Amino acid sequence: MGLFRQREEMRRRLSEVVERFRQKGAVSPDKAMTAEELGLPPRFEEAMKRRLGRTGIFVQVGGKYYLSEERLKQIEEQRSSRGEGGAAWGARRSMLTLRVTRMITAVLFVVLILVNLFVQSWEIRLIISVLIIVWIVITIVQIYYLSRARRRFQSFRQAT
Repeated sequence: MGLFRQREEMRRRLSEVVERFRQKGAVSPDKAMTAEELGLPPRFEEAMKRRLGRTGIFVQVGGKYYLSEERLKQIEEQRSSRGEGGAAWGARRSMLTLRVTRMITAVLFVVLILVNLFVQSWEIRLIISVLIIVWIVITIVQIYYLSRARRRFQSFRQAT
């Protein structure tokens, strides 16, 4: 199953669980219900210990759960403002591209150093110099992207 299908499947399951909470009326702390009362599978409680619990959509109070409509609305607004996760995926793709390009540059550099041992040429030395500069620039850009991603992640965690 592809990544896109997995995400769609997760969204579908989440929608079903959200709907179950709404149907049962578990939408506030005083109306919270156990997973059994809501008819949820055992893996719901396991998921609450991981990523699902960190989202804050479902809140646990005394072994019971309720749906936080406010938090669900916040997450939906964030998702729509990012274009359904497009910004996050674009940043990941950019980081991956930078890593691969940096690795290829390093491999070319090593190969040219080895070639230069046998064929003394100023052209090869010039190309090696350019590769070093390219590698440094890619590293700086990668650090910049990482720092931006870290700031975004920290601001997101503070908002939740």
